[in-house]
Amino acid sequence: MALNLFNKQNKNLKTDSNSDFKTSNSVKLMIGVLTVVLLYLMLPSYKTIESSHEVGAIWSSEDLIAPFSFPIYKDDKEYEQEKSDVMKNIAIVFDRKNKAENIYDSLENLSESIQIILIDAEELEQNKNGYVNSESLDSIKEILPVKFTFPEWELMYQKFRKNQKENREITIKGFINSIYQTLKKIEEHDIINYDKKEISSKKITIKKENEKLLEVIDASSVKDRNEASSEIKSALEYELNDSLLSSAALKIAEHYLQANLIYNNELTSVEIENRIQQIPKTIGIVKENERIISKHDPINRFTKMKLDSYKKVRLEKIGMQDILLQEVGKLFTVIILMIVLIVFLYYIRPGIYHDNLKLLIISSLLIIEGFFAYISMNLNINFPVELFIFVPVASILLTIIFDSRLSFYVVTLICFLIAVIRGGEFSIAFISFCGSVLAIFSERDIKNRSQIFRSFFFILVGYSLSIIAVNLVRVEDLQKVWQKLICGGLNAVMSPIIAYGLLIFYERVFKITTDLTLLELSDFNHPLLKELSSKAPGTFHHSIIMGNLSEAAAESINANQILARVGCYYHDIGKILKPQFFIENQLDQNNKHNELNPSMSTKIIIAHVKEGIELAKKHKLPNELIDFIPMHHGTTLVSFFYDKAKSTAREEISDYSYRYPGPKPQTKETGIVMLADAIEASTRVIEDPTPQKLELRIKEIIRARFMEGELDECDLTLKDLTKIKESFLKILVGIHHHRIKYPDKNQLDLANEIKQKAVSKNE
Repeated sequence: MALNLFNKQNKNLKTDSNSDFKTSNSVKLMIGVLTVVLLYLMLPSYKTIESSHEVGAIWSSEDLIAPFSFPIYKDDKEYEQEKSDVMKNIAIVFDRKNKAENIYDSLENLSESIQIILIDAEELEQNKNGYVNSESLDSIKEILPVKFTFPEWELMYQKFRKNQKENREITIKGFINSIYQTLKKIEEHDIINYDKKEISSKKITIKKENEKLLEVIDASSVKDRNEASSEIKSALEYELNDSLLSSAALKIAEHYLQANLIYNNELTSVEIENRIQQIPKTIGIVKENERIISKHDPINRFTKMKLDSYKKVRLEKIGMQDILLQEVGKLFTVIILMIVLIVFLYYIRPGIYHDNLKLLIISSLLIIEGFFAYISMNLNINFPVELFIFVPVASILLTIIFDSRLSFYVVTLICFLIAVIRGGEFSIAFISFCGSVLAIFSERDIKNRSQIFRSFFFILVGYSLSIIAVNLVRVEDLQKVWQKLICGGLNAVMSPIIAYGLLIFYERVFKITTDLTLLELSDFNHPLLKELSSKAPGTFHHSIIMGNLSEAAAESINANQILARVGCYYHDIGKILKPQFFIENQLDQNNKHNELNPSMSTKIIIAHVKEGIELAKKHKLPNELIDFIPMHHGTTLVSFFYDKAKSTAREEISDYSYRYPGPKPQTKETGIVMLADAIEASTRVIEDPTPQKLELRIKEIIRARFMEGELDECDLTLKDLTKIKESFLKILVGIHHHRIKYPDKNQLDLANEIKQKAVSKNE
């Protein structure tokens, strides 16, 4: 037996190269390996492999006894908060520098330069000196350390002209002296080169030049440049009594303003580091053989610190061999989950298992959800980002693309998967499961795309109730509960939107025909159906009745009833091009085929299949619907014209040219449509169609198709055929039911006359 299995597998591997992408076993293997590898990489490292224990949860394991002594580390958030407090309260360090001995000389030089420029400007205005021009004057202005605007130069020119008397206007010397006196007064205080608003501790440390001694003073006793500039501005405006002139003076003062306390980044960093090192990282110790926590005890804040400390120290003691074993365990975890999924698909959904495109869809959703869980695990923010693992998106898409049963199964695996990726946090798995399952039920009978958004309410209910339940058990803080409820609400809003967009993506990229697509194509306003109803009304009516028959039959054997019904609507669209050559569209008694020989008539009849396929492709119908066009005839014989040809032929003719090209029906739905097509057309011509006659005709046609081998490739069992016959009969009896035959007026008058005579005779 093992040898046979090996030979069978070997044979399968050899034929893989000849099989297409959709069914190749090699592609299946690649999809499986890629999925396992990507999910394995998303699993937490050995440092976070163990589950975290939330405050308020109950310790369900046995008593935990410390196998070794270890310190109790503070909570990371608490320790970081203490570090933050230290950094806020640190008195940053400044170096005290001696100020320049005298800035008056620099101001004198600036005064002389300004005076030279003004003299040149006056000469230029009076054209006294030919060598002075505006360009040379501008070049001199550019050399000045302080840049003035044109209005400021214009004002200084008017006030400082050399031919004006000194007692009438302020001189340049007096102007500069005002600036110097203001600066001198301001610089009597310490000035820092640092924004005081950034000093959170309100204290600063001063290190004197060439001294190691540090002095801590209030930050309020010093000024920064902004404060100094503000005071200078007020003083100059008061003294000069001219806003524009004081603006020019302020530029000069700010340029020559000197800070004597210079920020020392290096010493400040050393001070912060020293203060942080003084913060204790531990708050106690657990001795060897001491009980850490007892079974059924609630986990409080201190117990959680002991558990986290034990986990941290134990992981530090792990050797390379232990790490490798944990990696193997991670890989096995993913493989086991994948095996469970594969077994389900192989035995319960073989159609999906053998279709690599559908496997890719499931694989991509597993990877997407795993990635969301991975991102949520690695975002170091104080926010319940785990509630943004949009598992309902997968449940909605799987329900619409496949069915609710598959969706339920895969979503269950996804919930286990995200719990593993998040280090065993099964509370989020429970919450995601509740919201996703309700989303599945909300999409089971979806009729149009807008109904995707009705899942919002179901997801919201599922998330809200499960969040409340979990947090009541943990006795969580009310503020955190509200925060999680808000996040659950956002998940409920965003999941249908994301699912709506991804559904379009999957339909376009993977060429998936969902029930939503079929329902949209069942609209009689579709261009092809409108054209069919106007050009070939008989065929259109025939297709509608077939749709009712096929839908009922598909429902009876658990086939896709929507696909069967919509397939009927489009199965004969090829008749649009030559509708008059088909009997159901011939309203008069003039049969076009009376003028043609049987061979030509057969070619015209058979051509509607090829023409229908071309029309369907032109209008971009899904392949699942295009399959109905050739398969509803399969390789059956155009018997009427074949018999006619045989009766007139002088020699024996082959039936090959009188058969449809096929292929035979490959699915249950196409097999049902083949039977519905023949039965609807055949029962229409029965005179006085009683239930017995209808049942006999249905049996004959089903038996004929079965004996001809037309149903050999569509997986319809004898039990299925019996159910199909019963559903066909029920519909057709309803269509062809007997009606009461009412007498005409003459018969009524005669009956009344006879009745009157009989009454008179009795009297």
